[in-house]
Amino acid sequence: MTTARFTVLASGSGGNASLLEFDGFGLLVDCGLHARFLTSRLQSVNANWDRVSAVVLTHTHTDHWKDTALADLCSRRIPLYGHKLHFAYLERAAKSFPALRAAGLAREYGPGVPIELTPRLSCLPLRVSHDSVPTFGFRIDGRDGEPHPAWSVGYASDLGCGSPELVEAFAGVDVLALEYNHDELMERQSTRPRFLVERVLGDQGHLSNTQAAELTAAIAGRSGEGFPGHLVQLHLSKDCNRPELAAVAGREALVVLNPAAEVITAKQDVAAKTIILARRANSGGRAVPRVNRPAPKRCTAQPSLPGFDGSDW
Repeated sequence: MTTARFTVLASGSGGNASLLEFDGFGLLVDCGLHARFLTSRLQSVNANWDRVSAVVLTHTHTDHWKDTALADLCSRRIPLYGHKLHFAYLERAAKSFPALRAAGLAREYGPGVPIELTPRLSCLPLRVSHDSVPTFGFRIDGRDGEPHPAWSVGYASDLGCGSPELVEAFAGVDVLALEYNHDELMERQSTRPRFLVERVLGDQGHLSNTQAAELTAAIAGRSGEGFPGHLVQLHLSKDCNRPELAAVAGREALVVLNPAAEVITAKQDVAAKTIILARRANSGGRAVPRVNRPAPKRCTAQPSLPGFDGSDW
């Protein structure tokens, strides 16, 4: 039985990157650390650049990509998957991107269209509501020859609100990696400018612990007994949240539907616990999405505002 490994290397306003390894293929979700820090973080989980086969980009806020990391991708001939609007932005903003594109390493994806990374590994981009337009979450499926996936990861690091379409797309995942950005009371009582507070609290900002817990419970309720097996909490605000608050909210969301699920709160400065994935004995009870199609827009998308490069601003 071939297993996979999923590790959040870094999560927060200082930079984001996660690594999934399966069947000799390594997928980075975002490359938001400077190259030397990303190299060090890979080494800390017994990995290296030789094991990275591709990078998929969620959006273009600069805590999700760094120019030095893009330069490394180019020199190592590692492809970058992104939306065409991501690439239009990077063409202007990233010194290393034109060379990456000229080398044929910039590969476009579209919402709701699976990226077939290998015959056994696919990544489905899912449009989510966030003020870097467009922003995507991903459902990543590993296959072993059976009709339904051997294992699945649902990943959404930046979003201001959930949707029925996202619940449906994440049905039956083994790992739910979801933003738990802020405690709403701490956000409202913070010394941040009011317009920034309202931005974070809005439908195109970031999920509060309460919102994320509600979304977690909805996904678990649709998923089947024992799924998800792991909840990974992403993108905690360093100023307006506490790991213990996020962890309590996550556990309470799962206590009735799936009390055995492991809750892992990802950090900025060290890699999170690595999760081992393989087909589970109860996989026959796993729910699978009824449809795979682009999600309709739930909110009117607005362009990113100047200066909104930090993820929890």
